[in-house]
Amino acid sequence: MKFSTEYKNIHFHITLEKESYTDISIFMGDKFNRLPNQTMIELKKGTLASYNLLITSSDLKTGEDVYTHYISGILLSSNDQEIEEEIAEYIEQEKIIETIIKTRLSYAVNPGPAWRKGLSKNK
Repeated sequence: MKFSTEYKNIHFHITLEKESYTDISIFMGDKFNRLPNQTMIELKKGTLASYNLLITSSDLKTGEDVYTHYISGILLSSNDQEIEEEIAEYIEQEKIIETIIKTRLSYAVNPGPAWRKGLSKNK
């Protein structure tokens, strides 16, 4: 599933990929990080699935300053009709977009160091 959105002058391209795995026991983890029994049952029945979320963010005006953000192991419904609503809720609940915006701001270099400002005047 792929979709795009724009927020606070940033373009977000979001891709949700269903993970394929051959052995459900990989989700068991060690005794301190085990999934609840009900979650394991839902995974075995196929009503729950693990997904990877890939988000590319770029400056809306220039298309530059592209960042890639990756989150794996998201457990969501395997029902195609429910997945769209669930991923939207997940992104909102976990404040994914807000976190990406904060990350982008912390790495932003505009206008940047003095030598960079000098380069842009010469162009």
